[in-house]
Amino acid sequence: MKTPKLHFEEMLWQLDLLAQQWPELLEVALPGQDEPLKVEPKDWAINVMKHFRYTCFSDFSSFLEELETRYSDAHNKVGTVEKAIFAYWSELRNMGDDNILFSVVDTGLFPKFAEDYRSVYVDSPQRKVGLSMLYDPFELDTFGQRGEGVFERGYSQLELAGRLARKGPYRKFTFSLDALERLSDLRQTCPNFVDVTEAIMDEVALSVRCARPIRMTPILLVGEGGIGKSHYSEQLSKCLEVPIANVACDNLQEGAAISGSSYIYGNSQPGQIFKVLVENDHLSPLVVLDELDKAGMSQHGDTLSPLHNLLEPSTAKRFRDASMDLAIDASRIIWIATANDLGRIPRSLMSRFEIFNISFPDPSVQMDILMGTCMELESEYQHMTFASEVLEAVLDRTPREQRQLLQRALSRASRLNEPVVTVEHLKLVTHLGLEPDPNPRKSIGYL
Repeated sequence: MKTPKLHFEEMLWQLDLLAQQWPELLEVALPGQDEPLKVEPKDWAINVMKHFRYTCFSDFSSFLEELETRYSDAHNKVGTVEKAIFAYWSELRNMGDDNILFSVVDTGLFPKFAEDYRSVYVDSPQRKVGLSMLYDPFELDTFGQRGEGVFERGYSQLELAGRLARKGPYRKFTFSLDALERLSDLRQTCPNFVDVTEAIMDEVALSVRCARPIRMTPILLVGEGGIGKSHYSEQLSKCLEVPIANVACDNLQEGAAISGSSYIYGNSQPGQIFKVLVENDHLSPLVVLDELDKAGMSQHGDTLSPLHNLLEPSTAKRFRDASMDLAIDASRIIWIATANDLGRIPRSLMSRFEIFNISFPDPSVQMDILMGTCMELESEYQHMTFASEVLEAVLDRTPREQRQLLQRALSRASRLNEPVVTVEHLKLVTHLGLEPDPNPRKSIGYL
């Protein structure tokens, strides 16, 4: 079993939180020194980390144990966040392995702070990783002391405070060096989305070059159904290597699905925005608002009302889910909305988007798109290939219909133990005229 490494950013925020809450901790001398560090509380954690950069874990473990003892002795009641921190330290000590060193030792990296002290940049010739705080650790400590309410499993304020204390407030905001190359490939495989991809590439390039979090104007994709808007969003998430959350706007019953339901209710639960930011490791997840034009009013009011604040960076920077009341930074989300009809979207909301009209690809590039779809399916389902005449047979369909037909034909070929998908397999699943199957249960072999 591989021994886990200590993560620099975890220890940094934990030490920083304790030191600023209780400055007496600064009086603890570091191993090998007679006098404690003579620094300001905000600089104490980083100096401690630098001191232990090249020392064995046992020295650091002893130091943590002394900090925990002093802190606990000085407080009659230790808060939820502190308990979680001390439990984490205890687990590390129990490992008893002097080979557990900081990740900065193994990689030779060490961070540089941004001017606002909210971001940490870790540099090396091979990579540049940016870490920024999703929430204020001091606010988390206050939040965890409430511990009231009955919530969705795993999301009570008390439980969540402990989980976040273990995970820490830092989230990545940088993208890999390969992201631009993958976006360039996406521009080729989805040529009718080339303007959208270009806009995203501009912002990603700026983020990578300047090592700053991305800030994208929300994007609204407008076009007929079936031309690949949802598929494009999924591929974009893969290119950027960020988590994705899909909000089906046509099925929204209330705004709580986006921004959570109030903690005054017994069945309170967080919304999708809170979950995708808190549960993942990137500050810029992709949030897809699918069929935005099909949302509307319900008995609970305007289902899209939370978006007015979330789509504005100034207010999204301190977004509070109704169930949690913990401010998190939602200003760096990458928003992609899809719609068929602009006339059904409120003007106050539409003004927050950059609008891209997506049309069917030109006939000259339709075959290229179709070949890309086949390559994706062949990569996912190895040892299966498509005969060239299959592409010709579905060329006049929409991208959505093409993918559905190819998937069905591939499944039928596999079931018949035939590695090459042919037009005959298409006919078996769609009947001779390649028309939509009037009896799908019969066509897939139900008795």
